[in-house]
Amino acid sequence: MIRHTDWSDDYKNLDLKGGKINFIIEDDEDMIEIFYDDGMLIDIGKPTVCDYYCIIVVSSNDAKGWNNPIAQIDVQHKKDLVSKIQDTIDKFR
Repeated sequence: MIRHTDWSDDYKNLDLKGGKINFIIEDDEDMIEIFYDDGMLIDIGKPTVCDYYCIIVVSSNDAKGWNNPIAQIDVQHKKDLVSKIQDTIDKFR
């Protein structure tokens, strides 16, 4: 028997360190957003113009935060994405 899994299942065991995760299904670029009460956002997506995934960390989800991101981590292979997201959470939280 083949078990169907939701694509988001791979990310449900992340230790968010108090963050709230949002899975985006209808957007071609954004995949996951992790929000924190202090305004920090970790945004994970695969821009349509790129062949890699991006993890972007901003201090706030507004123009000020997006104009000056704290970090951008490029991930070449989807198989590495979960561990890179966890590394990013651990580094910035």
